[in-house]
Amino acid sequence: MKRIVNYFLLCTMLAGCNYQGIHLQAQQLDEKRQGFDKEEVESFIRESEKVNHAINPQLKNKDIVNLFLLGLTKEEMKHMDSEELHFFSNKSSINKWNNLNEQTLRDIFKKQTNDQIIQCDLYKQMLCTASTIYTVQKKKVMELTMSISLLNREEPRYAVVLSYKWLTNPQEKKANFYGVLTTENAVVDYREFYSYYKTYKDASHISAKHYDKPYQSSVVGYVIKNSLSKENSRHFGYLYAEIVPSDRTHKYIDVEGFYIHADEDHSFSFQDVLDAGVNDDMVMFKSPITRIAIKK
Repeated sequence: MKRIVNYFLLCTMLAGCNYQGIHLQAQQLDEKRQGFDKEEVESFIRESEKVNHAINPQLKNKDIVNLFLLGLTKEEMKHMDSEELHFFSNKSSINKWNNLNEQTLRDIFKKQTNDQIIQCDLYKQMLCTASTIYTVQKKKVMELTMSISLLNREEPRYAVVLSYKWLTNPQEKKANFYGVLTTENAVVDYREFYSYYKTYKDASHISAKHYDKPYQSSVVGYVIKNSLSKENSRHFGYLYAEIVPSDRTHKYIDVEGFYIHADEDHSFSFQDVLDAGVNDDMVMFKSPITRIAIKK
């Protein structure tokens, strides 16, 4: 999967460009899910009551497994503050402990395909998650992770998490937009809308911005607008939302994550994201589509 982007914009954003053809290339990760490998998660399940000082001393291993099954990444858990922990304390993917076994973990960590559409049946699989690394001239630039879990089987209600992590320090901070596209049969519960952007030079001094409502929303998605810290070099964050189908006559809901790095005066448009439009004032990263099966 390759997308051609503006040469001068990329060379402003990154160091080390030369005058060869410039491509933004995306590749899905196979070995880990949300920063964890299968053996790590298995060890957390075996010692569920043990406090995990390596990741976050406020969390026991069972809390980490729960957050993992909701779609949060290891880095997000590592830097979670008390406000975030309180928000997620009453969130839980259904039947997590009753159904956790070797087969459910194999399903979560099974090899990803390179398909543009990832099939997700949460009545058969506990968590659908996929990470994509974006590179320019073999230099890693961005990692996007889309994760979906089932919160309520009867409604049904889904937790959708978009995580992003800059793998380089953008030379120009610019305007940044990140969000999720959905099919029109998805209804977002904005009472459960929650997003954090975090940044640092030294991991012991984290700066954070919290958002509890979107910059824009429509029947096709929702988006946050954010400015990157000019003083810091590490940038990451996530957007958590809960969606329900508007009716069950449709067989599926599609969700797709995106991140836009643009000039300060860039005017955001959902249509540009839908069209995957790229122009001289922006770079766009998009995840594969995840197709969530709806049970009637």
